[in-house]
Amino acid sequence: MPEYTILIVDDEANQRFMLEQALFSPDKWSIKTVSSGPEALAHALEQLPDLIITDYHMLSMNGLELVTALRQHGISSHIIMMTAYSSPELMEAAQDLQVDHYLAKPVPIKVLRCLTATTIGTPLLHL
Repeated sequence: MPEYTILIVDDEANQRFMLEQALFSPDKWSIKTVSSGPEALAHALEQLPDLIITDYHMLSMNGLELVTALRQHGISSHIIMMTAYSSPELMEAAQDLQVDHYLAKPVPIKVLRCLTATTIGTPLLHL
């Protein structure tokens, strides 16, 4: 039974699939994927994830809006935000919302796996 839960949020199905496959480690964590910010918020309110990995650029609710809503609801899950549209202003806004890691795409899989493990406190062995 996995110790940790990860919620992946991206409106692009291929990105969700790629992230889920890259992070697959059933002995360490379980992974749930959703396609929008509102869906992520609803899921997080029902089942608090240990880590949320979210894209920034999504149509119905961007990553910053999602993190703002999560924090307003008292959800303090760790967050990794990824974006292909990086800017100093966006990075600062993410830091203000206590995003653990802000990553500019493309993110090497090894880097994402290491950050995921260290963020939720999983030993790096056997990743």
